[in-house]
Amino acid sequence: MLQASDAAQEALIVLDVDGTIARIYHEHEQKAHRTAPGWHSWMSVSDEVIDALEALTRRPGVQIAWLTTWPHDQVKWLIQGPLRGKLDGAYVPWQNWPHEGWRMQSLISYVRRANTGAVAWADDRAPGDAASRLTRMTEVPSFLVVPDKFVGLTIADIDGIQHFLDEHLEHRS
Repeated sequence: MLQASDAAQEALIVLDVDGTIARIYHEHEQKAHRTAPGWHSWMSVSDEVIDALEALTRRPGVQIAWLTTWPHDQVKWLIQGPLRGKLDGAYVPWQNWPHEGWRMQSLISYVRRANTGAVAWADDRAPGDAASRLTRMTEVPSFLVVPDKFVGLTIADIDGIQHFLDEHLEHRS
């Protein structure tokens, strides 16, 4: 199996949509806004967070992948619309969906094929031990962010991902 030290010194940032990129509104928030002018959906995306993530992808070797229940066409709509053309990336194929553990199975399979040197995964529904399991199963250093679904990713979360990338991409020129 490929060792992390032998990898192409690239890093993968894996993202979910609901509860991660887009916060989920509490029921009382939905009720308060449903009839408001300009209210289009339950989705709320932080431009500041999206811009910070996009800045990470400008580093050599950093790529985005989407691991979500959203179909390909909806992820493309998200990228082109609310994300303003940012965070374009690969789509992680589902393994064993919709059975328990499908996210981990899908990500492990994808990482094994991706030949990457590090993985940062952000998903509000990821199991708490996902980073250690992913590292153990793929031999690739892994970092996990499990945001509060009613908040989504924050700048502090992005700072954590950046620190992880700094540690694992430090040998790139």
